[in-house]
Formats: sequence, structure tokens, C-alpha cells
Amino acid sequence: MGGADWQSAEADRSLSRGEGHSEHEAGTANILIVDDTPGNLFAFRELLGPLGHRIFEAASGQEAMALIAGHEFAVILLDVMMPGMDGFETLSRMREGVVVRSTPVIMITARDLNRAEVDRAYALGVIDFVTKPVYPEVLRGKVASCVSLHVANRELRRREAALSMKDRQIAVLAHDLRNPLNTVTAAVELLGRLPESDQARKQQLLLRVERGLTRMDGMIRDLLDYARAGSGAIPIMRERMDLADLARDLVDEFEIADPNRRIDLTRSGETTGSWDRTRLYQALSNLVGNATHYGHGDASITVGGDGRHVEIAVHNSGPQISLDLLSVIFEPFRRGGGGGGAGLGLGLYIVRAIAQAHGGDVTVTSSADRGTTFKLRLPTEP
Repeated sequence: MGGADWQSAEADRSLSRGEGHSEHEAGTANILIVDDTPGNLFAFRELLGPLGHRIFEAASGQEAMALIAGHEFAVILLDVMMPGMDGFETLSRMREGVVVRSTPVIMITARDLNRAEVDRAYALGVIDFVTKPVYPEVLRGKVASCVSLHVANRELRRREAALSMKDRQIAVLAHDLRNPLNTVTAAVELLGRLPESDQARKQQLLLRVERGLTRMDGMIRDLLDYARAGSGAIPIMRERMDLADLARDLVDEFEIADPNRRIDLTRSGETTGSWDRTRLYQALSNLVGNATHYGHGDASITVGGDGRHVEIAVHNSGPQISLDLLSVIFEPFRRGGGGGGAGLGLGLYIVRAIAQAHGGDVTVTSSADRGTTFKLRLPTEP
């Protein structure tokens, strides 16, 4: 048996093993070996090393439980005879957790188990027993089979999650396109029944059709941008420009569309840099549109730079964004105002994707007394 000093050192080493590797790196998995004898741990590590997976070691049941709390394992090799928590008690504790309830466990034993022990082990979900001394090829084969099943199941779960997300996205698109499509359809039907003399009514209906088509076009463009962002490929074409001038152009456009809307613009410092004008106009338009919609009409924009970065802050004094929404507001298909917006809930997701394509980011703060502020921070050069 190892002493307390060795066990403490071994615990530190086993907890840090696998550092720098992703838990879900394609084709690889975690293997846990639980044995109180240092020589056995070394032997198992050397025996299973050629499989190419990450091997974690625990010298006691307590160490094993600590590792299980922080990692997902494809298979666990568990020694039966250990001081303190023996293999059976450790296994019983493992099965209490949902994550490891279905993890394959192979028990390692240096003695023949009696019928009651075997029945107890199988009742706790042990899939196999290996007797010491271990035949290397046999153990490697058993472990390799468990790992292969684990990797295949993990990939299956990933694909199911992706398909489920795709189904939800299609459902959202179909639902949200229905409203402007119904508007266009109804307007076209009315146009067909109106007399030629009713030109005023026809103009009104044509404007309704135009607005509906514009909404649908915006949704489809957002969905295309979402697809590009999901593949990490939002395209940008950099040119020398002034972000404060871009903000001024945007404010003018919003005020022309609605003369009753007031958007204050403040600029300071060095606000020029190398960015994609069209993309940043799109991002800023999304932020200002949200600010005026949820902020009861008025908003303010502050553009400031220090030569290395430029920060654009878009503020409104509307109601506070709930904490639940605030934590997921930049995720796709999330919408404020109870989900009753006219779009797909992709605007802020695309804003963040555009910011990140420029090497920057976007953040948000919101409170009942100070309103809501989105800050877009961009480096001036690539």
C-alpha cells in the first residue's frame, strides 16, 4: 500500500493529467484507473498507453470520486481490494451520479470473488471482470471496445443535438416568415378586387406589400449571415474609414425615416481605422434599431477612440433587460420583449459575429435606473 504522502502527490498528478486537451477532442476519450498500488497504476498506464487516449489515475475511491466530478470517462478500471472505500463501495458511490450511471466499469481483482460479490457487482452495473495477473491483449481489447462505443455514442449525441437545433431553426423561420407572407398575400388579393379609380387605397396596399417583402428579405439575409457565422466565415472587406462618420450617416437615416425620433450622437478621440463599412453599418443599425424599439423611441450613440481601439456605445433608457435574457442575449434565436419581435432573434448574434470578425467584441449592461447600453469595441487595425 502507498503511504499518505505518496497518495497526496499521486492525487495532484492524477488531477492534472490530461491538461491542455479538450474533453471532447474527436476520436479520443478519458480512461480512469483506480488502484491503491503505485506499481499497478504504472503497469496499467503503460499497458493502455498505446491506445492513444487520456489516462487518469486515482489511488483511492475518494480520489476517483473527485476525478469523476470533473471529467467524463469512457471506461473505468476499478480495483476490488482497496483500503477505506473498497471497489464495491466506490462503485456504489459512482452509480449515485447521473453522469456515471451508465459508464462501463471493469473490475480488477487479485482473488476469486464469491457468488454474492459477483451478483452485487453485476447489480451495480459492472460489465466485466479481469483477474490479476492481467493479460495485456485481453485488457487492451476490452478497454478499446468500451472506448469505441463511447466515442460513437458521443458523436451520435452531437449529431442529434445539431439536428434538433436545425429543426428548431427551421420552425422559427417558418413561423416568423408566415406573418409578412400573410400580409403580402392579403394585400395582393385586395389589389385584385379594387377598382381602378381607388388609387389612394392601391398605393397604401402596395406600401404594405413592400414592407412585408422587406421584412422577409431581412429575415433571409439574417439567416444567411447566421449560417456564415456558424461556420466561422463572416466575410469582411476592410477599408479606411471613420466610425463616427458612419454613426452620423446612420443617425441621419433613422431620423429621415422617423422625424419624431431623437438620437443623440457624441464623438471623441481618434475614431478612424480599418474596418468593413457595410458590415459595421449593419451591426450598428441592429443596435440602434433595438435601442429605439425597446427604449421608447429615443437613443444615444457615443463614439470614442484612443488610437488603438474605438468603442461605440448605444444607449436607451427603456426597461431593464431581465437577468435570464441578459445571460443569453447574444445567442441565436433569442428575442427580447417576450419573443414578440418582428425578426428571427438573430440580430445581436450577428452583431457579435461581425465584431469578432474584426477582432473585437460586444457587451451589454442593463439596469432599472440607468437603462441599457451595448458597447461595440473594435481594434483600429487587423
